[in-house]
Amino acid sequence: MPSAGDQPGWQPDPERPGQLRWWNGLGWSDARRAADDATERARQAVTEAARSSTVTPEQVARTTATKVASRAVPAAAAGTNGTAGAALGLGIVGFGLGVGGILPLIALVLSIAGLVRARRLAAQGSKRTGLGTSLAGLVVSIVGLVRWLPLLAQLPDVVQQILNS
Repeated sequence: MPSAGDQPGWQPDPERPGQLRWWNGLGWSDARRAADDATERARQAVTEAARSSTVTPEQVARTTATKVASRAVPAAAAGTNGTAGAALGLGIVGFGLGVGGILPLIALVLSIAGLVRARRLAAQGSKRTGLGTSLAGLVVSIVGLVRWLPLLAQLPDVVQQILNS
């Protein structure tokens, strides 16, 4: 019978001879399946290989933990917010060129998306979230919209003149 120190795996079912039951390392699960010779031979081979291995279960656990941690690092280290930079850049260009207020409007939408991305990056533990860049993009885009607002207010009159001519 498996003990608390045994690794998880299919073990002979102590309640039903001829069947295997899943041992999760701490206790029996409800999962059962029929035992056949091939499965039993494979289990014995794994057990023998584990006994003759020079790698301890603690080393495997440390290696697995390191791999999991290293997979999480790129996401947190990448921690860049390209949306925030695009919003700020487009907001600055939009302030100058404007293109009838369209560029500042696009910059406003991008800066809001940058703020959302900054919040997600912060939740992941990243130190570089782009929050400041997103906020700067938001301010510049709003100022750009206000700058081009008089032109946008005249747009219906211009459209009406074009339609009348």
